[in-house]
Amino acid sequence: MATAMPVTTNNIIVWNLIQKTKILIIIAIIISVSACGRKGDPIVSRLSPPAPVTNINGFTKDSSAILSWEIPAKNMDGTKLKDLSKFTILRADVRDRETGGCGCAFVKIAVIDIQKPEPAAIKENSVIFIDKGDDLFPAGLTYKIPYSYKIIVEARSGLLSPESEEIILIPTKPPDPPSGFKASVQNETVILRWEPSKGDVKGYNIYRSKTKGSYSDTAVNKELIKADNGSFADIGLEPGDYYYIIRAADTITPPYNEGPDSEEIKVTIEK
Repeated sequence: MATAMPVTTNNIIVWNLIQKTKILIIIAIIISVSACGRKGDPIVSRLSPPAPVTNINGFTKDSSAILSWEIPAKNMDGTKLKDLSKFTILRADVRDRETGGCGCAFVKIAVIDIQKPEPAAIKENSVIFIDKGDDLFPAGLTYKIPYSYKIIVEARSGLLSPESEEIILIPTKPPDPPSGFKASVQNETVILRWEPSKGDVKGYNIYRSKTKGSYSDTAVNKELIKADNGSFADIGLEPGDYYYIIRAADTITPPYNEGPDSEEIKVTIEK
């Protein structure tokens, strides 16, 4: 006849320890089986912030600054950037750096949503933004003041890239248009003449249109007309009415920092 073990506190504790030990052994066996064939420690998935913008281009036109940059494609860890959300553009007035200062603090001037990029524009894989001023500069940026720009990339997860390298742009007042702009016609050729502009002028661009007051961004002259040249021949034109303007520029390479339009002149080539 079996003898029953007396129920005591010590016996209960021992029994509980035995049951817990069995459970731990079972868990260890399951982990060992599931890890069979794997090497190394388990990989913990972590989100990586976007890589910074690295290729900012910019130029000034009158009192505006035009920035462009390629849309980044990777995160900081080299993985593909799949959740791009927006760009934040920062600007600082850094004129006191010339005297040993560190420049004013950067302020946020625009947030560009990748889905609704206005006031910026997206062309192919690049973003284009024009800084025409804001509440601080309602009439545009101040001439001869150096402005520094930086860009921050933000993912939909809220992670931010490091700040981009800065680009410094200095708006300059473009030169006045030349005076005495006039034209004469010889067969299918229009000969244009003018008096040189005053100030720091590097050259001229001439624009032609079939419609009064409406001109494209493409000049008739393929290269900037030199500053000391006061004439240009527009050849091979068909009969009809043509309108012309001329602008002076203080830069020698495109995009040109051009001044305002000259007076418009009309020319007619007879049949």
